[in-house]
Amino acid sequence: MNSNIGGLAYVRGTEVLFSSTNWMSGTDIHVSSFGLGQQLGKNGGVLGLSATSWNLGDFKQTTVDNPDQDINFRATLLNFGLSYAKVFSERITGGITLRYVSQSVPNASASGVAFDGAVQYQAHIGGPGVDPDRKNFKVGVALRNVGPEMQYSGDGLTYRGRIEGGNVDASVQGQAASFEIPTSLNIGVQYDYFAAEDHRISIASTFVSNTFTNDQIQGGLEYAFMERFMVRGGYDYIKGNEQASTRSSAHTGLTAGASVEVPFGKADADSGTDEKKHRFGVDYSFRSTNPWNGTHSIGIRLVL
Repeated sequence: MNSNIGGLAYVRGTEVLFSSTNWMSGTDIHVSSFGLGQQLGKNGGVLGLSATSWNLGDFKQTTVDNPDQDINFRATLLNFGLSYAKVFSERITGGITLRYVSQSVPNASASGVAFDGAVQYQAHIGGPGVDPDRKNFKVGVALRNVGPEMQYSGDGLTYRGRIEGGNVDASVQGQAASFEIPTSLNIGVQYDYFAAEDHRISIASTFVSNTFTNDQIQGGLEYAFMERFMVRGGYDYIKGNEQASTRSSAHTGLTAGASVEVPFGKADADSGTDEKKHRFGVDYSFRSTNPWNGTHSIGIRLVL
């Protein structure tokens, strides 16, 4: 739902996800996320809901007159998404997300809306002996965070001032500058190689064009056994991030992760096999940073 909403179309039944991220460990920044995908009948598409909350920790509230006062405040960052995705053909899926964004500090806040749109294409590429039902070549295109500008407002922007030509102080409402939501274009490609019936090796790459930050080229490799145990590693190249004097991100590129998925419950009657319909999964991911001690995420996924 967050990288390419077209993938939501492959949800069968109900999927629920919770994740917690320790963002750049040592900064006291934590991110909590929730996602829900619900299939609307066999041919009705999939409806998705998502919510993300950033806990940025405490900030010191200081003024020119009281630079050392012991008063803390918190900033709040929230976003909520409503998504819909559908299988359009045997090879093509697509989807759209309407996202509500809210940012606030004491007595001042900004809110806005943004749209995500994406498509995915899957095809079979392989020689003799490769199962033609396995679509092992995939391409995705996603345009994210397209929306109008946001602007802060509220009592926190007022100040005491004197009207020109007068001698009486009054409360004056200040006006904050508007700012754009950071839009990005993602183009990704993936190839799956099935070494044997229960072994899959996937190689993937993504190009990310960002509005306000440098472009990114991402690459990754994943090994899966029986689609129950997965390990992966990758590198996120950010243009200009090689030298300290031109770095725009604390993330230094290296990434890694692992997943475990355990089937449970009764067999799936639609599959014609003994495969269990429900699954419980745990995911872990890591992104290296300099400084701080990396970004760590852990997630729980439930397929019903």
